[in-house]
Amino acid sequence: MSDVLDEIIIEDVVANCPQEFLQYHKCIRDNEENPAKCQDGRLTLSKCIKEKVPSVRSIMRECSEPMKKYERCIRDNMDSKTIAENCLGFLQDLRNCAESQVENKNIKPSIKGVNLELIKE
Repeated sequence: MSDVLDEIIIEDVVANCPQEFLQYHKCIRDNEENPAKCQDGRLTLSKCIKEKVPSVRSIMRECSEPMKKYERCIRDNMDSKTIAENCLGFLQDLRNCAESQVENKNIKPSIKGVNLELIKE
């Protein structure tokens, strides 16, 4: 389900924030040498995702505890560079929660009418 979860969330983002998604990815493509130039686009996309993407809103609301534990683990292990060893369990808990949200809500977004070919230009 992990790959399916990623695909569902990406499709949900594209369906609900198509312009922001395309603009950000076009900026990244055009600024491979310095992706920091795309900070404004990243923030705009992030805001749109938090406000308009049903799957992400549900995950953020219903999975806040596993998310907090994972974020805390990352912070606690950043300096020692032991995130992979110590935080994978928390990440798996978060993914399990997220998967249950997508399954329980039967979220299957459609990206009809969004031309993803624009990203490849």
